[in-house]
Amino acid sequence: MLQRGGSPRGYDGPGTQVSGVAVAVGGSGVTTQPHGVDTTSVPGASRLATLRVSTKLVELWRARELLAQLVRKELKVRYRNSALGFLWSMLTPVLMTAVFSVVFTQIVRIPVDDFPAFFISGYLVWQFLQNSCQGAIHSIVGNGELIKKVYFPREVLPLSHVFSQLIHLLLALLVLSPYLIYSRGFGVLVHLPTTLLAIALLTVFTSGIAMWFAGVNVVFRDLQELFVVIFQVWFYATPVLYPLALVTAQMGERFAWIAQLIAINPATWFVELARLGLYGSVSATGDVLVPLRDGPPAWPSVTSTAVAGGWAVAMFVVGYLVFLRRARTFAKEV
Repeated sequence: MLQRGGSPRGYDGPGTQVSGVAVAVGGSGVTTQPHGVDTTSVPGASRLATLRVSTKLVELWRARELLAQLVRKELKVRYRNSALGFLWSMLTPVLMTAVFSVVFTQIVRIPVDDFPAFFISGYLVWQFLQNSCQGAIHSIVGNGELIKKVYFPREVLPLSHVFSQLIHLLLALLVLSPYLIYSRGFGVLVHLPTTLLAIALLTVFTSGIAMWFAGVNVVFRDLQELFVVIFQVWFYATPVLYPLALVTAQMGERFAWIAQLIAINPATWFVELARLGLYGSVSATGDVLVPLRDGPPAWPSVTSTAVAGGWAVAMFVVGYLVFLRRARTFAKEV
């Protein structure tokens, strides 16, 4: 890992100005990078894609200590001058739940039981995805000076935001679990493996999305301006505020494509999987007066687990390959 000492200054976290580098050879996966040259762009270093990815994964594993340090720094910096500190990771979903509960139970009613529990079980998933990508998209551009001076696996920068948000998600679940148990019963505890499986697959999926955003934003800076629009549209195309069964039941043949589009949305699978363990299932009844019927927390089907797992692996591979391709020229473009 990078260390301070002597005349050169060492690694002091993302965004710091580095004039020199002191390097301790070890398992941290960090090496010197003279004159701002990215070693991944050295001529003659081309290999088969699979071999390169496996090599980079090994390198990333060796840099796990650096990744842990960046995660700790991200958590400390975010709440450094905040009076409530980590409580914001719980207060944000609680406040959003209160607002949407008033709107969608009193003004525009969504016909589900325990709407606050229904909403928060999906919103925690969405908040993790959005906040991870929002931090990751600036991770390479915002650390240009560091990237030019020192070589380390660039992936740790966007991944540090993913894992810091993962800690927020787990803390929020820990605090909100008594309410979910009170509202939905002890099935929430019994089906905890379902929730943990959803979080694990979601983390893999989000890591791929975060690396894609971080890598592409280096050459297409307009992406960070479009981020808000992209995720706003994606939010309403994901069944966080409403159950997927309601869309399927109320859309006629003319607009059936909308229900199909929402169903193939990858975020839908992770929201539905997490909600199955935290809230339960929601199905259509065919009755006009009572269009939906909710069930207790349950185990996921093999199909839904396989589809969510497929999306997670596919997005991670695509995002990682795009990131590695762009990483060759990070030192020149940031």
